[in-house]
Amino acid sequence: MAHCTSTHRHSSTANSPLHCLLIISCLSSLLILGCDTPLDPLDLFSQGRTAIEQEDWTEVRKIKNQLKELPNAEVETKFLEAVLYLNVLNYRASMQRLREIAGDERIREECMIMASRIFLATGDNSGAMRTLNEMIDEFPDNVDAHRLLSAKYYDFGSLQLAMQHCQRISELAPQDPRPDRLMGLISKDFDKNELAVTHYTESLKRAVDDSTFQQTSEIHVELAEVQIRLRNYAAALDSLANLPLDDMPPYLVANTRSYQAECDVALGEFEQAQQHIQQALSIDAQHEHALEMHGTLAMQSGQTEQALTILSQAAARHPGNDRILFKLSNVHRQLGNADEAETVLAQHEQIKKLKIQYIEKNVMAAQVPTDANIRFELGKIAEQLYDVPAAASWYQAAIALDPNHQAATAALNDLPSARQPTN
Repeated sequence: MAHCTSTHRHSSTANSPLHCLLIISCLSSLLILGCDTPLDPLDLFSQGRTAIEQEDWTEVRKIKNQLKELPNAEVETKFLEAVLYLNVLNYRASMQRLREIAGDERIREECMIMASRIFLATGDNSGAMRTLNEMIDEFPDNVDAHRLLSAKYYDFGSLQLAMQHCQRISELAPQDPRPDRLMGLISKDFDKNELAVTHYTESLKRAVDDSTFQQTSEIHVELAEVQIRLRNYAAALDSLANLPLDDMPPYLVANTRSYQAECDVALGEFEQAQQHIQQALSIDAQHEHALEMHGTLAMQSGQTEQALTILSQAAARHPGNDRILFKLSNVHRQLGNADEAETVLAQHEQIKKLKIQYIEKNVMAAQVPTDANIRFELGKIAEQLYDVPAAASWYQAAIALDPNHQAATAALNDLPSARQPTN
């Protein structure tokens, strides 16, 4: 009986109101202690950066508000504010925050790249270029700065400088196929064909492991064009083989077929060439290279009258193509049309002369990346070469460097708007 009484008393004490209050009090103390633990600004800032990378803007805003309540976290708060403002395109507010904190060494590099993007978004090219070049001096391995500079120099026609930055990008991002793709294109445009092959080949090698890169078909076709210039027709046909034609844009399919036709003609495969030419012309009846190859095939097949008709049509549609003019002059000569042959040959020589001037002026533009007048002059030459999209690009480059360049503005406005390149 005593044993039972003792047990009952112990049980009553354990469940007494006083005992419960003591437990609740202890738990509350622990919770209060946990809540009083100060937040670490650096830890919060790190979380904010992670949220930025994940584009979780709700989380970024939450962390910014937490930082704003902490002492000695002004820089971190303003940085997150700058990012949030930039995300909603409030460039003025974002730039204001960046100016206030850009001197902090921890975030200076990021502030400068953000400021550069704001300058570009607001059309302040000089501010962007100045900031980016300062970045390269302070942070020579910042790949984003090199990417932006290469793109702007390409837009400005400063192709030598664009190549230099592309080369640095290629070194800093050895898995990225994009810089070598652009270097291949620039090299092709300047007839540096062996160098173009090297860069295109490297770009294709890197593209194998980059699922985000969608330009492999374009590279194959451009590579084939360069290989044809080098008279490596077998290699060009290999480059054009097994392309996903059903998934390619029509213009690129037409280019593919016309280059295949040129290889066929060079290798004496005239029937195959005719088939490829017709495939290209079925996509675009005025395709420049396909028309040229159609006339060339007629010439080499001894169908001189047909060649005259085809090449005359091609020259009328593409008067800036010196190869078509030269072949048309030869056809006239073969048919005994001496006067016509001389007239067309003179046109050919004039186009060749303009192309030489165009190349020389391009070199000058590369050496003087901020000269708007050279870009304007290049636009005028491009117009004389009947290359309206190129002319528009040069006028736009001149205006980007000098927004008050009235001659470039007037020339751009006088171009057929439907054929101007889109931004």
